[in-house]
Formats: sequence, structure tokens, C-alpha cells
Amino acid sequence: MKKQLILGGAALIAMAMTGCEKTGTIDGQVIDAFSGKNIEVPTVWMPNTTFGTHSPKYQKDEAKSQAIRTGKFTFENVPVGKYQISAKRTGFVNSKYDIETTEANPNLTITLYEYDNKIDPGLYKTKTETPEKISSGDWVNYRLDCGDASVAGFNLNIPDLSGAPKVPGKVDKKPAAKKGKKGKKAAPAAAATPAGKMLALNAPRVVDAGLDVLFVNASSVTTPLIAVSYPAVEGKVADHADCKGVTADAKTALFADVAKKQDLKVEYRAENLYSISGNLPKGKQIIRLSQDGKTLQTYYFEVK
Repeated sequence: MKKQLILGGAALIAMAMTGCEKTGTIDGQVIDAFSGKNIEVPTVWMPNTTFGTHSPKYQKDEAKSQAIRTGKFTFENVPVGKYQISAKRTGFVNSKYDIETTEANPNLTITLYEYDNKIDPGLYKTKTETPEKISSGDWVNYRLDCGDASVAGFNLNIPDLSGAPKVPGKVDKKPAAKKGKKGKKAAPAAAATPAGKMLALNAPRVVDAGLDVLFVNASSVTTPLIAVSYPAVEGKVADHADCKGVTADAKTALFADVAKKQDLKVEYRAENLYSISGNLPKGKQIIRLSQDGKTLQTYYFEVK
């Protein structure tokens, strides 16, 4: 009898503990990562749970169904733990975040970001009415492929290949001399067309010291994006043997001063979209974006 009482008491305690499982509220807002405006009527859900703005129960709640029209959502009585929360809307790139609530902090307010799926890869300003690129690949053709020692660099000049291929000058042909008459001495061949002109490295893009930009990656990846700023200094090509793509006969080029690197803050916003921010020192800078040690893009900026 005593044993049965002990077992019964243990069962009651277990039931009580289960019934008192800590819960909280997860709420937030879905906004456009570029304009900062609310995204209307998004779908927000937590995979592998019953929580979602598309559920019949959620939509029957008039206050919640009205709020989601302006991108606001609320999930109540969510057991504490680790979850994934996602947002989507037709015409936008989805986002998904890993979140966690605890008994000490059972409630969570979060901002979810989405962006127009027609936006091209590149670097953009933030909080603009329409997406505005900071760079359209102004320095792509000048970029050097450098190893770990030099990290990044740019040619100071490259050949202008925009025109038609250069060909040797034609000989000025003269009519053949008539038979029986002494022909004139042939004119000398015209000089070969000189080498094409060189194009100087485009000027750096002037930016504020407080860098705050958005980067749209060209492809989906699972590894972190790394953003680092380096002072841009002119140096001898001979001192950077790990850099490829140097213009023929060039003695100098623009290189990253790796001793003075500065890590920039990178935050995930949505699929293939990252926020990059940090305080840049005055002067010309090379910004390198990389993943798994491989360069994705390099930019040439100047802080006045």
C-alpha cells in the first residue's frame, strides 16, 4: 500500500510539472530590408509547430488577422525552447531565423526581413525608397586574384579592350607601272598601329565613416559571410607574388594593407541578404567580402 501511494504521488508531481510547462509570447514585425517599410499580409510560421499566421485558429482572431495586414504577428502560449521562424510573401525572398526562449526569458520580440526577388546581386544603400546600388562593378576588371598573404588588390591601369582589335597598318598600294616604263619606287609600309590606350583605375566610391550597407549574394550558401576593411596602399608588384592578373609590365598596383585590417559586422537579414556595418577610418579602403576563405567581391571606397 505504501509503495502504491509513493508511485501515485510521483505521478501527480509529474503531471503537475507537465501542466506548468513554461510558455511565453513570440511576436514581431515583418519589414522590407531595403526600404524599412512594413510588408503587408506576410505569412509567418514556426515549422514543426502549430504556430502560423495562416492557421484557421489564428485567422479567426480578429485582432491578429488585422495586425498581420501591416506585417505584425503574435504567437501566444509558446513553450520555451529552440525553434525556427520563417516569413514569406509572393514576390519577396523568404527569411528564416533560429530562435530560442528560456524559462528566464520566455518572451521574444523579433524583426523579420524580406526583400523583392527582382533585386540583383550587389552592394546597396539602406533605407532608400527604391534599392540603390553603391557599386555596379566599377572595379571588377581591375581586381587582382590574391592569396592569403596579400588578400586583395587592384591594377592601377588596364588595356582598353572596348574597341575593335588592333591590326597592323596597311601598305599604301600604288598602281602597277605600265609595261616598258620604269616603275616608281614603292612607298614604305605604314607603321603598325600603336598599342591600345590604357584605362586608369576608377576613382574610389566616397562613403561615410559609419558604413551601413546591404549585400545581396549571387548564390545561396550556408557558411558565414566575412567582411573586412583594409587601407588601400600603392605597392610594388614584386612584393606581392601571390597576386595574379597583374597588367603586363606593371611595376606597381594597389594592395590591401593587411597589417591594419578591420573586421566589419555582418548580420543575416534574409536568404542571400546580409547587413554590413562598421566605422571606417579616414582615407582609401579596400573592402573584401569572402566565404570559406574565397573572395566574393572587393570594393574600393574612400572616407573623406
